Amino acid sequence: MNREQLRDAATRATAPVRAVPVVVWLITVLHVAVMLAQTAVFPNVRSPDELKHVDLIVQVEQGTAWPWPDPGTVFVASGVTAGHFLVADRLFSDHLALADRVEGAGADEREPAPPRGERPSFAGSGGLEPWQPERADGTAEPVPNQLVQHPPLYYLLGAAALHVVPDWTTAPMDQVWLWLRSLNALLAAPIPLLLWASARRLRLPEPLPVAAALAPIAVPEMEHLYSAVNNDNMLVLLGTALTYLLVRVMTGDLSRRTALAVGVVTSAALLTKGFALMFPAWIALAYGVAAYRARGRRGLAIGSLAIAAAATLPGAAWWVRNLVLYGAIQPHGYRTEVPDLTPVYGWSDGGDLWLGRMLERFVTTFFVQDHAVAEAHDVSWWAARVALVLVAAGIVAALLRRTVPRGTAVVLLAGMPMLGAIVARGSWEQFAAFQDITAAQQGRYLYTGFAGVVLVALAGAAVLWPAWRRWVPAGVLVLALGLHTAFQYNTWILYWMPEDGSGWAAWGRALSAVAYWYPWPPWVLVAIVAAGVAAAAGVTWQVVRGSTAAPAARDRAARMLTA
Repeated sequence: MNREQLRDAATRATAPVRAVPVVVWLITVLHVAVMLAQTAVFPNVRSPDELKHVDLIVQVEQGTAWPWPDPGTVFVASGVTAGHFLVADRLFSDHLALADRVEGAGADEREPAPPRGERPSFAGSGGLEPWQPERADGTAEPVPNQLVQHPPLYYLLGAAALHVVPDWTTAPMDQVWLWLRSLNALLAAPIPLLLWASARRLRLPEPLPVAAALAPIAVPEMEHLYSAVNNDNMLVLLGTALTYLLVRVMTGDLSRRTALAVGVVTSAALLTKGFALMFPAWIALAYGVAAYRARGRRGLAIGSLAIAAAATLPGAAWWVRNLVLYGAIQPHGYRTEVPDLTPVYGWSDGGDLWLGRMLERFVTTFFVQDHAVAEAHDVSWWAARVALVLVAAGIVAALLRRTVPRGTAVVLLAGMPMLGAIVARGSWEQFAAFQDITAAQQGRYLYTGFAGVVLVALAGAAVLWPAWRRWVPAGVLVLALGLHTAFQYNTWILYWMPEDGSGWAAWGRALSAVAYWYPWPPWVLVAIVAAGVAAAAGVTWQVVRGSTAAPAARDRAARMLTA
């Protein structure tokens, strides 16, 4: 191969990278910086089921949870609780002494804070011994880990990442925890790129693809979840990748290669979490739309769908296994047997309260999270409603004005209602059996359908005059700033602001506490924040000056990427 051929090969190899505008790379850096910053803002264990996710990763790495155990047989290891050293909800007096947030907390309730590098390790805190916290009545029982109801892929990957850390069992557990959190953040890093590529493939006019890339940053709770240890993160990444692939299918790509990719992504998702059980119906709907449009190629569409279906079989086999072994597609995590969920209560027993709370939780905890479960109608609560109205307005405009074909819009929007139906069914079973009006009502369960909803909502902005449309990315930035401000204010008040102070001095003490508790040296956190500020400045400059459109050469490369 001569020099010119090598140059051409290098050009083709780097075309996908060169296709992405600078502003989208800056958005990706900002996205990662925001996620990594959340690892400092949220104390360990304060994210959904994080203690148990870390525990299961640890047990897989140690060999006690692999091969995968039966439901109801796994207990949280005592050593993992070494990462749960920050037990207070708020600073009591300063960052060297903490206490539970209780009425009349006194000095005898404070706990000394060990310095960085001297905090408890996994091995030093009991290792794999079952964790048995003492109850108020003096009894103690092991704490079950119900997450074995989920498939193992996420935990196998986490265990592999943990395995490369030398002597992690004797290192401070807060550092190990931060390592796992950081890997989760990096797992979510490609999401803005996938959203941009999906919007380009849909031929949304500039600069709407840039706005699509910005969309995840405008959902603070989602950015927080990405920075925590949670199998939702892997599922959302796979769901976003599947959204991009289905966009390709509906815009004419019926190739076997894309069909194989659809199946492989779906199989991986089915081995990650049960919400992926709606993926096959989603895929069939997308190929149905594509077949209807490509009347001369319906045979090709059916063949590609068959290839995608065949490639999903390894993931589907996990759920068949559950049905054979346990008599349920997804067994109960706490029990070895399927619990009795015979309906006892009906709609007249508070069904309206159940539905109202579920819908309220879906909206609030989708955008901002109610950390104290106070259900307060504060600024963040109202900010979530503003975001919802804007998204709904975009969807309505897209459907009425057909800025994307309606069949495409229906497929893209279908993911979130299907997820909501799965959640509602499980929540209603708990209500009907136990009159529990709060079960499983979390907005994060809908994140896998986020990409499709965002794409349709932003397609609605295509009806705007070009002079107005160029400000849509700036509008997303403003929305993100407002939501993050409300979100962070609530978070810092709950976790870091001292109870015996106020004003700038209290904020200074809170910042000092965050720096003290951060497992790695403060300069790492300063570098993350500086990178985020620089990326935010770069994105703002690019967006405001209207230079998001790529030059002709880069635009050709972009067409190569999304063709």
